[in-house]
Amino acid sequence: MYKVLLVDDEAIARMGIRSTFEWEVNGFELVGEASNGQRAMKWVESKEIDILITDIAMPVMDGLELARRTREICPWVKVLLLSCHSDFEYVREGIRLGAFDYILKPMLSAESLKTVLYEMRHSLQKEKEDHRILEQYKEKNSADPAVAVMPLPLPADCPPPDKSLHQRIVQQAVEYISEHFTESISLQQVADKVCVSRNYFSEMFKRVTGHNFIDYLITLRVNRAKELLQNPTMKVYEVAEMSGFNDTKHFSKQFKKVVGLTPAEFQGMPRR
Repeated sequence: MYKVLLVDDEAIARMGIRSTFEWEVNGFELVGEASNGQRAMKWVESKEIDILITDIAMPVMDGLELARRTREICPWVKVLLLSCHSDFEYVREGIRLGAFDYILKPMLSAESLKTVLYEMRHSLQKEKEDHRILEQYKEKNSADPAVAVMPLPLPADCPPPDKSLHQRIVQQAVEYISEHFTESISLQQVADKVCVSRNYFSEMFKRVTGHNFIDYLITLRVNRAKELLQNPTMKVYEVAEMSGFNDTKHFSKQFKKVVGLTPAEFQGMPRR
């Protein structure tokens, strides 16, 4: 059972949500309800919830502040924001705080709630599986510097990511980066491409992928360099240029930082 906390200052709204969905039949458990963020904190601090459904406009502590504190204490918790307001500023702030999705109360239905809850559950399951795979990966490859490269999100053979708003924006950015990483691209350029501010995009990208933009970009380039270095006739400066590095010394430094070997050492390793 995935544990859900429901927070709304209107009792009738909580009752409507509670009765709209067959929680236990679908694998969810409503573990508590609260009329504002402050009262909800006892469940958050217990760290026994998986999903938070909260109204934005509430007295004492609103839903955005509750979402912020929840993400600090329980970063795995998926947050669904509810509001009567369609102002995009609410959406943007919710994304910045790491909310999974956002539903306008007039649009809330059993079907829309079910869809989002299922997406949240899938995301929780996927993160748990990714964590298990990552731990196995670390154990398997910790002694082999040639393959001990930071894993990248969104590989081509994985299922499509959950389509919450902030994930869709980052997915667009990742697709653009994947097409242009060997070129001279910047954080500002990618932020402009997905129509958000530079600082806002930087924070959102880190929340979704778990990596800073520059680290993600460097790892893509290093992975490309590893492919090119399989060819023993390639020169290091040629590999650097074809991988997106405009300076050979910088390339060698970043390559060794990620792989644990210099490009020349990696190229000279015997191949199976």
